[in-house]
Amino acid sequence: MKARDTSASVAGFTLLELLIALAIFAILSSLAYGSLRSALFNREQSQLRTEQLTQLQMALLFISRDLEQVVNRPVRNTYGDTQRPLLTPQQTYRLEFTRGGWNNPGQRGRSTLQRVAYAVEEGALIRYSWRMLDRTDEKPALRQLLLDGVTEFELRFLDERKEWRKEWPALNAEDTAQRPLPVAIELTLELQEWGRIRRLYRLPAVQPQGAD
Repeated sequence: MKARDTSASVAGFTLLELLIALAIFAILSSLAYGSLRSALFNREQSQLRTEQLTQLQMALLFISRDLEQVVNRPVRNTYGDTQRPLLTPQQTYRLEFTRGGWNNPGQRGRSTLQRVAYAVEEGALIRYSWRMLDRTDEKPALRQLLLDGVTEFELRFLDERKEWRKEWPALNAEDTAQRPLPVAIELTLELQEWGRIRRLYRLPAVQPQGAD
């Protein structure tokens, strides 16, 4: 009986087969990485758009709550000059007015009226507010970022005669605090991500007030 020949080589991969297998693996890995990268990118973009939409909704909510509680109450600035209840200054702020309904859960010794203003600074919509109606240098404004990517901030005011004006008070308006507030305000925002957005806010019919 002949002994088994142990010198026979064991079958295995040739160099060519090994290279082909490595190439196939590299291609599949590349496809899998591309799909994963695309999925992660889409997820990030979706999350970013959701955050931007939330920021936009919150900014519009702030504006709506402020304008729906406008009060016909003039204030004094840091120089002691009387400022109208609602006005569109030529510098610093795009819109400034007095609003009511400022919650005071701690029952602090302050008014429930509040002076607020909106400004656009370096493409960002900023809300300013003051703790006291009649301002002093000792009480600086509180600054709150509402919205990024703002390229335009336009306002129109509907007066009691149903005429639209681009500023308030009108240039020829009588200088008196008894003048009615606008009936409505049209706000137009131009945003980098969302384009042009227009909102119309009806102001409450309010009478002039003194200090609260």
